[in-house]
Amino acid sequence: MAGTIEYIAPVENASGKIFGKKSQFVAVKRSWGHRRKGCSVTGQRNLKDHPYTSAETATKSAFAAVSAAVRARLADASQQAADQAAFRAQTKYDTLYRYIWNDEWTKYKKP
Repeated sequence: MAGTIEYIAPVENASGKIFGKKSQFVAVKRSWGHRRKGCSVTGQRNLKDHPYTSAETATKSAFAAVSAAVRARLADASQQAADQAAFRAQTKYDTLYRYIWNDEWTKYKKP
């Protein structure tokens, strides 16, 4: 025999990532603990035994609120010129989106 042939699932079921010397892609969804060499494994959370904690829920809601604020601010034409000028004046953030995200995050965390 020349070797073994392993089944690769369709792209719709992909749960791996591209990595390795020759960018091997393995798109087989496996549970934790059944990891083969060259495969990236994902798992699904058991919400019955491990429900979301209040800290996780608070983090999710904060992220959702800041995301909505960033999208609204990027879409607001009246603030675009001021945001771009402030972004050009600073050197800490390399993208406008990251600059606005951090600004909105600090505004969210202040009160």
